[in-house]
Amino acid sequence: MKIVYRILVCCFATVCITVSCSSSAHIVIRDNTDYGLTAEFIPSDLLEKNITRLLKQKAEQTDGQSVFNVQELKEAFTKEGISVQDITLQGTMGLRLACTVPYNHELLKDVISYDTKERKTVLRISPENIASFLAILPQESRDFIDMLMAPLFTGDAIPPAEYEELIGAAYGKKIAAELRSSEFVLTVDVPYKVQTAHISPVGTVTVQKKTEKTSRALLRISLLELLCTVGTIEAQLQ
Repeated sequence: MKIVYRILVCCFATVCITVSCSSSAHIVIRDNTDYGLTAEFIPSDLLEKNITRLLKQKAEQTDGQSVFNVQELKEAFTKEGISVQDITLQGTMGLRLACTVPYNHELLKDVISYDTKERKTVLRISPENIASFLAILPQESRDFIDMLMAPLFTGDAIPPAEYEELIGAAYGKKIAAELRSSEFVLTVDVPYKVQTAHISPVGTVTVQKKTEKTSRALLRISLLELLCTVGTIEAQLQ
């Protein structure tokens, strides 16, 4: 189902045409073993209604049917060496995924750098590592990304305000307004006490004590700023 792959791409690139959604991810970093990953995407009521109406017009969906196929999702991730524990569907487009990813997986090498001796973790989000993820997906899925017109995918430098206007003209002012107020939240658990943490050039990071020997960092990035990233957003936890 092409529509399933297309929406999957948008979600797991963490930014999508559903710019008006609640997006979050939780990564558990461990010493020399698989990392835990949980991701959740909940579309706004406005987006849910619009997508449902569109799918009905194309006769690709009936009432109450999700755009996702659980079995297809499991097979796609398993093929890439990712172990899926649970996939929960919520409404038409909502999705919660829980899985484990090998700490040395090819898809993570440019995203997560964890120094076990120095007790330092660096996380990076860039057009390059997003492209690496997209490369494992079908061509029609990668073509769909062009519809977003987002600098994160195209590499064209567009100021956030200008990009917001572009989204408003293409998909409506309400979607653009929701984009402006949306954010992506990444929770990262690390097996050591974090003494210092920072993120640049955009976003905020706060650290919580999880146990005596572990910490939890909360990274918050404006979805508008994320979509307009042409460089690298980097967070360091040490």
